[in-house]
Amino acid sequence: MRWLENMTDKSIVYWASPIEVPALVNSAQNMVTNNLVKTRLILDKILDNINSGDKVGVKVHVGEAQNTRYLRPDYVREVVEAIKSKGGIPILIETQGFGNRIECIEMYENYTICIGHRKNSKDHLKIAHLHGYTEEITGAPLQFIDGDNGLDRKIVNINGKHFTDVSVAAKLFDFDKLVVISHFKGHPLGAFGGALKQLGIGCVSKHHKHRAHRDSMYSVNPERCDLSKCNQECIDGCIVNAIKIEDEKALIDESNCYGCARCVRKCPVKRAIEEPGLNNNKIFIERFIDNATGVLTFGSEKIRYINFAFEIPALCDCVSNASIPVVPDLGIFGSSDPVAIDKACVDAETNAPSIPFLNKDGQWTQPIRPGIEKFNALNPMVDATWQINAAVNNGLGSKDYDLVKI
Repeated sequence: MRWLENMTDKSIVYWASPIEVPALVNSAQNMVTNNLVKTRLILDKILDNINSGDKVGVKVHVGEAQNTRYLRPDYVREVVEAIKSKGGIPILIETQGFGNRIECIEMYENYTICIGHRKNSKDHLKIAHLHGYTEEITGAPLQFIDGDNGLDRKIVNINGKHFTDVSVAAKLFDFDKLVVISHFKGHPLGAFGGALKQLGIGCVSKHHKHRAHRDSMYSVNPERCDLSKCNQECIDGCIVNAIKIEDEKALIDESNCYGCARCVRKCPVKRAIEEPGLNNNKIFIERFIDNATGVLTFGSEKIRYINFAFEIPALCDCVSNASIPVVPDLGIFGSSDPVAIDKACVDAETNAPSIPFLNKDGQWTQPIRPGIEKFNALNPMVDATWQINAAVNNGLGSKDYDLVKI
């Protein structure tokens, strides 16, 4: 594969059409259109860097509880088998979701759903198995590279737009090579989720998940903090020892805090601890692209990317109700450049018509015509170009690419 040597070169993105020819007989002529077969054809093009004995991390996202649009584990198995065929040793890798506790929502009497299961390894593993991400099905074990609670990290230094350091999931660096599997779909803050988001959110610890989503860390209001009105519950509740008493006031060490909000819930004094707000969408994008810059200290040349643009809803796999698909299936994309592969997916989505859907009144909507970027049309607060341009500005890849059909 030709490497990207500077930002003026075009990267190669391999693409396989989503079209499958229905077959009454399982002949080679018909099965070559099968999307699992085409996955292997893409992998044969991009997995040129894997050597026998390489320990290969395969980044996946197993999907949130109640989500029905996550990537089928069948495709993951094809990646695993392709790595094994080259003598590599594949291990599925994942990080814990942002936050700390499961939330239960009462739908009506005697029926409650619980969401947010990806906060720790015990609950995360249950959802992974429910969704078919078991070694028996995928062919590889699943490992959480940021530890049981999402706090194990290696701090790397970068020269980003917002960050000078990033908390990368610690065990990422245990691997020789990395294959990033992404389900291309919409995202309520980032416009879309693909390879770049798998890097910038999916490969960092909770510390920098928080810093991407929130505009600051938790802080103590010295005018409200009163030790005579509490038993220092904030200190007892902090599992990373980020809070200490100084000059008769609590003080939060921002370098250790990861935004769990336990201190806020335990403090008996209202507003003694100030909660941060959400970043606006553009800042969120720029910050997780900074995160991705830190992740790529792993070694850009050691990473390959495959995006599956199937069942493309408006929202991401980390929410419980991601909506119905908004565009038809777009196919399978593979590259060594995370910017180019995501740009190719956005271009394909833009050039496709949308799928009509029933609105709340039971009426079919008019499809959004080709040439209009669908995620922005459905959510004007997001812009897909922000993510691509931020990644180019950080030197993560090129938005100029040659699409090679498989």
